[in-house]
Amino acid sequence: MESSEILMMARTEAEAPPGWVVLPLARSSVLVSIAGWFLGIVLGFGLFAIMASAVIPHNYQYGFVPALFTTLFLGLFLFIGLGSLGALITDTLRVLQADKHLIVITPNEFVKQEGEKVIHVPLMHIRHVTARGAKPPDRSIRSAENRLDPNAGENVLSLFAGRAFTSSGMRWRLKRMRTPTSLAFVDSRSENEVIVVDDKSHGDPFMIAALLKQYAASAQSIA
Repeated sequence: MESSEILMMARTEAEAPPGWVVLPLARSSVLVSIAGWFLGIVLGFGLFAIMASAVIPHNYQYGFVPALFTTLFLGLFLFIGLGSLGALITDTLRVLQADKHLIVITPNEFVKQEGEKVIHVPLMHIRHVTARGAKPPDRSIRSAENRLDPNAGENVLSLFAGRAFTSSGMRWRLKRMRTPTSLAFVDSRSENEVIVVDDKSHGDPFMIAALLKQYAASAQSIA
């Protein structure tokens, strides 16, 4: 079946055909990202403007080293602002063209549309499905990872600085953080890596990885 036909059926059918997995763009997830990029723009350009007004031309009148550090800091803030602006534009276009962002997994095919770009890989040729990043940590109260076990010194420190600044408190916060995730596989026809997702705009990457592995294994075992 052609990719255009698969995409058309996934969009127009009231319900997905039996055995099909249709993953449209999750607008709510992208909107959350847009809010984050907007904050990055405000912070990046705002801090750049504040710092620039305070150090230019003063810091550039005292030699190479002060000028170098000043330029590095200004460049960092400008990079944050410009990077956030670029990501904001990209995500905004994705929301406006949400119908052109779709992932479809059938019992025999994988198809992804991203704007005008369409990726079509038969499941027979999918190898090494890999979700990079850390899975969501176990946040249950009974989880040993989430229980704090401070020693006497940390108890004293926590009285003055708070539990979050003790070593056990910092370990606890780091374990609760979720690292960025991405999902990719190798197309055995060309040995090229195919990026399935690099964010949560189509759902949990680990859930998509599990589905893709299951469907690919089923198709390859039948063949």
